[in-house]
Amino acid sequence: MNIKENQKLLVASALCLTPAVYGYGVAQVTVKSHEDCDPGAPANDKLIGDAETTYATEDTCEKAKISHSLAIDAYSVSLQDVTKDTSERCHGLGVYANDQCIGVPNAVVPFYPGQEDAESECIPDDPFDKYVYVRLLCDGGDGNKDDLKKVESHNPAEDLANDPNDTQDNGGGNILGGLGLGL
Repeated sequence: MNIKENQKLLVASALCLTPAVYGYGVAQVTVKSHEDCDPGAPANDKLIGDAETTYATEDTCEKAKISHSLAIDAYSVSLQDVTKDTSERCHGLGVYANDQCIGVPNAVVPFYPGQEDAESECIPDDPFDKYVYVRLLCDGGDGNKDDLKKVESHNPAEDLANDPNDTQDNGGGNILGGLGLGL
């Protein structure tokens, strides 16, 4: 084994042991660069360069280095469960162009309870620079405070009655009245 393979084995081993104790989702993620792969189409076999592998969790934003060339049209992302809890707790892999995995993902790779692996369709290469960032998208149930929040029910009629922006006919009956511009 070379040094890079040893590092991957060490990381995978550490990620496997820790989550087993806590019931935590971990997935091995592989990013591939494609030629002639239209966005939204199934990933093809026209690969450019080597695939890059990393390990995703629900709490970390991991990066995978990607190749760039004029021949590359798209990327694809595949994942493989590392722990048995991954597909029970997590329902997708978010693929991001930002290093904090915040906001709406550029792509989502869905997977379902009991499913051990999944692969994305071709993802356009436009938003990505040097890296693709990934994070598991999981349900709560991890014992954090956010799982214990009490959700209050709302009555739409009550909410409407208490709306400070809702005033009595201030529009004089014209078309602009609904905008509060009673001219």
